[in-house]
Amino acid sequence: MEKPAAPPAPITCGPENVEPFRRALRAALGDEGMALARAFYDGGLIDGLRGVRIGPLGSLQRPGEVGVCPVLSDAAESRLADLAWKREQEAAK
Repeated sequence: MEKPAAPPAPITCGPENVEPFRRALRAALGDEGMALARAFYDGGLIDGLRGVRIGPLGSLQRPGEVGVCPVLSDAAESRLADLAWKREQEAAK
């Protein structure tokens, strides 16, 4: 299987470039990656792709950044906290 290609320059998803970003993301992730992103969205784990950045390896880290830290909405954080609490309750039974 051929590895998907990243876009030639970093691109950030925003209202002005949704379709070009989706095409670049599909090219970078392939169909399985897009299906995973869709499953996260359908499951309420992400609110969409706004602010997501993709680009060539090593091109996305900003000065002072280490690793990845997703920025979630309050609603998404709440859903994740509720899910973790439910799992803890089920494990305690």
